[in-house]
Amino acid sequence: MRIKDYHIAIDEISTIDLEADSIADSRRILAELNEREMILKELKKSIRKDIKNMEIDFLERKRKINRDYAGGRSPGIVSKVRGKSKVKELKKLEKQRNEALESYYDVKYIIDDLLIQIDDAKEPLNSYIKKKLFGV
Repeated sequence: MRIKDYHIAIDEISTIDLEADSIADSRRILAELNEREMILKELKKSIRKDIKNMEIDFLERKRKINRDYAGGRSPGIVSKVRGKSKVKELKKLEKQRNEALESYYDVKYIIDDLLIQIDDAKEPLNSYIKKKLFGV
């Protein structure tokens, strides 16, 4: 899934009216929160999988760079020039990796925060229902 798709899904999930005037409203909101929580958990699994796949891809690309430069070792200036090119390529690859993963980790943190907020929002609703039903 692309990072933009994650943001769109999160925007849709994060907007909810938590105002309840009755037990029916509270139950409806709780059901909606539970549904959104399940969606967020699926998104979290998906983003973890995307991060893992990106890490594997970068490791394979790094391995390829190392393998390409390991084949032609010759003493002197040629190896120094090739060594600098290898280092530049590895640094460039590392920078690309960090930039790509940073946005995915940001989304993962947003999802984690939303899960906490949903959990926190459930408590007052449950308390309201108990209070109205049982007078507790």
